[in-house]
Amino acid sequence: MRFLQFAFTIAIISVAIMLAAGPVYAGLEDILYEKGQITKEEWLKAKADQEKDLAKAAPPPAAGTSSFLKGIEVKATFYFDFTKASGDSFTADPAHKGLNTATANNNKSLANGFHFTRTYLTLIKRFDEGHHFRLTLDQMVNNVGGNSCSNGAGPTAANCHEAAPFGLSGFSGTGRNADFVKYAYYNHVIMPGLELRVGQHQTPWIEYEEHRWTYRFRSPIMVDEQNFQTSSDMGVSLLGKVLDGKLDYHFAFQNGEGYQNTPDARGFAGLGRVSVEPIKGIIISGFGQTERTRNGIEGFNPQRLLGNIEAYDPKSDRFKVNAQYVWGDDGADVGTPRGAAIRVPSTYNGSTATTATIYGNQNGPQTSIPRFHNGQGVEFWAYYRLPMIEQTRLYGRYYFMKPNKSTTAGDVQSIVFGVSYDYSKYLSFAVDYTHLKETVLGSGTVAGQTILAGTAANGGAGCPTCGATVDYNNNIIGVHMLVAF
Repeated sequence: MRFLQFAFTIAIISVAIMLAAGPVYAGLEDILYEKGQITKEEWLKAKADQEKDLAKAAPPPAAGTSSFLKGIEVKATFYFDFTKASGDSFTADPAHKGLNTATANNNKSLANGFHFTRTYLTLIKRFDEGHHFRLTLDQMVNNVGGNSCSNGAGPTAANCHEAAPFGLSGFSGTGRNADFVKYAYYNHVIMPGLELRVGQHQTPWIEYEEHRWTYRFRSPIMVDEQNFQTSSDMGVSLLGKVLDGKLDYHFAFQNGEGYQNTPDARGFAGLGRVSVEPIKGIIISGFGQTERTRNGIEGFNPQRLLGNIEAYDPKSDRFKVNAQYVWGDDGADVGTPRGAAIRVPSTYNGSTATTATIYGNQNGPQTSIPRFHNGQGVEFWAYYRLPMIEQTRLYGRYYFMKPNKSTTAGDVQSIVFGVSYDYSKYLSFAVDYTHLKETVLGSGTVAGQTILAGTAANGGAGCPTCGATVDYNNNIIGVHMLVAF
């Protein structure tokens, strides 16, 4: 209800702004953008320069006129999709995969059909001399595996992550449409090339890559999808671009747990990204994170490293090609038992001990409990604009993530290829095919998947990385739509 009231208020403000501004006519930059002859970054810069010129030429407000609406921007973004899924998670095979007919059918009902997956509603208030405040409300179809958002270790705890567990954007069972604050921060341009950001705001890497990739509406990027990083957190940042834009940096001191977890102030994270463009069209980036303690757990010290190189067409945004390598480790606490034995996951509705989410009570996929032990991953993505149809792009992505060097359990492979069409700057479509493969620990209750009790030879009693594994292969055909204005 509070979300609807806020949305209604912002809608009223938007109408007032549009009525006050009068008719708006498409400019040259709008036409060039819709034809694909300039990038979104160039379009935004042209709009910003145009607004500055209009502000300088505008007469001062009449005496007694309220300046409340001055500098206010309202933005809304919506993600929709239609998906058809098939594969092991949707096929009853209790003897080998551990899924009975009821579970398989439930997974189908959650995965197939139309979905309203994400909504962002943003209010920005710009002040003079480089100040602005941003508030973004986020409404997400979440809670895969339950109707709570605890990110805890118990078998009934939900995984509050849009992509969990198999990257199917926005799928869930109960507890749909939770709304929360994604961003609430103050930003001040101290000097050209140096900005201060305070509050709940972007972490240094995820938004940066999303901005380069441009296909956030079809799914999160790899490091987000695999819970390698969180996209927003409470803290303070210094960021900016220098050397004529050739050096882009963002350094942050934040809680570390992320915006969907309750901070405990027993440990903080230092994060940083540096992106260098030595020659136009080639960007080399590095990202790192170090954290002392998370959630008060001794030995839980998340460390992250990322290297990225991108080649792109700086003139017409004809193509982008990107390669990435990541490394992550959560410290000595990785792999410690956290409850009952691991059982075969039911993929979406992990609400009981026999249908636990991936890894069950050990090494769960949530960022709030340990997952990575010298984990490594690679990602490649690219897109190409068709010469005679500039709004149409072919795109593809491949990644492989190995969270734990000591076992194949947890290995994830994703292959995506598709075609997109940017109808306008407000509306985009994409059609794609996704193949997802995940290897999980077997179950002591399913034939051929017995978890070993553990001996000195295989790692000791209760070794969570010992025993048989089982692969889940799934295929998803999806139609995705982005509406943003």
